[in-house]
Amino acid sequence: MIFRSRFVVLALIAATAGFGANAAAEDDSATNVVRFKTHARNDAGVVRCGIFAEKGWLKQPVRSATAAVHGKVALCIFSGVPKGVYGISAFHDENSNGKLDTNLVGYPTEEYCASNNARNTFSAPSFSDAKFRYTGGTLELEARMK
Repeated sequence: MIFRSRFVVLALIAATAGFGANAAAEDDSATNVVRFKTHARNDAGVVRCGIFAEKGWLKQPVRSATAAVHGKVALCIFSGVPKGVYGISAFHDENSNGKLDTNLVGYPTEEYCASNNARNTFSAPSFSDAKFRYTGGTLELEARMK
């Protein structure tokens, strides 16, 4: 049960990263674009991403995106992002069911990652570890799913 309570926040990634069509995957035609490249273990399913301000970390994304995986790489593109401090969280929804799957004790069975490759052993990544300053224009970030 300890693992379940600590990973409840990770389940929120699945619930929030898919909300709305606030950002287009694989389309960078707008200005103020954040591109988040992830490396996955296979090409199954999709990668769901959310860009978050500190106040809404892993609960309320500023923008969200879903991207196909090609050659074990997915690119989530967030357009129209205001200047500020953000963190990005993503998970590899291998079975395309719209949620981060977990085992009986609540530990994720699908890969996930965050900006700066932020990761905690028994809980979701912290905003302070994942945060980055966005000053406008195009910013390219990269993380490895684990």
